[in-house]
Amino acid sequence: MPAAVCLPDGRAGHLTSPAVPGPAPHQLRRAFRRSLRRRLAVRWRRVSVRRDAGAGTAELVVAMPLLLLIIMVVVQAGVWMHATHVAQAAASRAANVAAAYQSSADAGQRAGKDTLAALGHTILQNPQVTVTRTATEVRVEIIGTANAVVPGVHWSVKAVVVRPVEVFVPGGTP
Repeated sequence: MPAAVCLPDGRAGHLTSPAVPGPAPHQLRRAFRRSLRRRLAVRWRRVSVRRDAGAGTAELVVAMPLLLLIIMVVVQAGVWMHATHVAQAAASRAANVAAAYQSSADAGQRAGKDTLAALGHTILQNPQVTVTRTATEVRVEIIGTANAVVPGVHWSVKAVVVRPVEVFVPGGTP
């Protein structure tokens, strides 16, 4: 009785003696090779279609922190611009008050500090208001640091306003 054998492609077969008709050994080898080629071709097609599976995750791991850093730097730039506008508004108000007729540098400095307290007490950190009044002009300088969005980034803010002092001129032309 011939022995049962399982071919590589999953079909059942049997070994026979030369006297009994059946597949010859060289035919079995040929069938095995054909089956192996078919399996490798199917696997190659499957692998070649999905050869970059998982690459999106790796790209996301690299790109996402960079994208978030760029967004945070843009937000930091917006905060710096806002702090600059607040400092400029406070400097303008302080200069207007200090340059008024019969006013003083102290009045301008109080006006600048009050404006900063009202507009930018959180956006502008450690503001320093300096008002200098001479006989002809008033110079107001506000220096501070913009609030930090990106850790470790501290952008300085400076606003300078110079105005002429208001003077009463008697006997002006009507």
